[in-house]
Amino acid sequence: MRVRRGQADKLKGRKCILVDDVLTTGATLAEAARAVTAAGGLISGAVVLAATRPPAYASAAAMDHPGSVLKTQSKNKWLKDE
Repeated sequence: MRVRRGQADKLKGRKCILVDDVLTTGATLAEAARAVTAAGGLISGAVVLAATRPPAYASAAAMDHPGSVLKTQSKNKWLKDE
């Protein structure tokens, strides 16, 4: 990401709040913060409208009992019967 050409002067020394629609890994917010900071803006905070569920991870004990591992579909969505 980068700040539009000719717009960096508008950000220098100004407080900025980042807004993201969905937080998944945080990479988009991190990159936006990097771009705004590089242009001279000051990050005051961030707001997200929604966040995905973290993926389910199997513990070492669950490896012995695969049926006990929480089942999820791609994109961290719950199965319909759960």
